[in-house]
Amino acid sequence: MFIRCIVRRLSFLTGFLLMAFLVNAQNNFLYIQSENNQPYYIQLKGNVHSSNAKGYLLIPNLSDGEYSMVLGFPAGAYKEYNYKFSIAGKPKGYSLKITQEGEWMLMDMVSLALIRGEAPEQPITELPADKQIEKLSERTTEAGLEQVFKVKNGTKYENLVILIPIPKPNIVREAQKKNN
Repeated sequence: MFIRCIVRRLSFLTGFLLMAFLVNAQNNFLYIQSENNQPYYIQLKGNVHSSNAKGYLLIPNLSDGEYSMVLGFPAGAYKEYNYKFSIAGKPKGYSLKITQEGEWMLMDMVSLALIRGEAPEQPITELPADKQIEKLSERTTEAGLEQVFKVKNGTKYENLVILIPIPKPNIVREAQKKNN
């Protein structure tokens, strides 16, 4: 009985320590915010991550180690840069800043150290962006011209129906009679 109690406690303690180790390994993340709300994308560990429209990006579950990432901008607005950084036990946060010369730099949010980017060995291209607005259909009805558009709203699409009224010929004739 006594041995079972000790074994049970040791297995519980071992499980607890293992869980603490696993939870600690997954708490690291990379956070980048653009100082002028410029959207961008990052290629890290073979995956491309895009910021939101305001220039914020969070990449979770990074383990300790050295990283190299490529930073680029939609539609080739600026050239791509390669940055190197390391994560050691704590999350990393950077502010993405543009210099007066047009160079993008990362500023560590804790130490305020600046990281200068280099031209990547092999530039990546962002996957073709979906159109923000796409015309789906157009038809004439009794009420007027009806146009249907697919509009991208953040990460989802919405349909937008626009009705352009067409004046009826009788109304136009009556308006001309009143003016004469």
